[in-house]
Amino acid sequence: MAGSQDMFDAIVMADESKKMKALDSLIGMIQKFPYDDPTYDHLHEDLDKIRGKFKQLCSLLNVQPDFKISAEGSGLSF
Repeated sequence: MAGSQDMFDAIVMADESKKMKALDSLIGMIQKFPYDDPTYDHLHEDLDKIRGKFKQLCSLLNVQPDFKISAEGSGLSF
């Protein structure tokens, strides 16, 4: 049975590695995003990529994002 435990551990580690890669990628995309340049040519394309990576990460983490904008405030609620 030790072999099946080793295989299970390898699968869990690979899954965690995939999550970490997605998280690192999302962080990198956000850090490289030109917040101070409203004339940036690829603004919409990059935002779509960030949104897609966020959705991928939520799926990998089995998290359902819930964005609510209330009339009282302009913040997001998670």
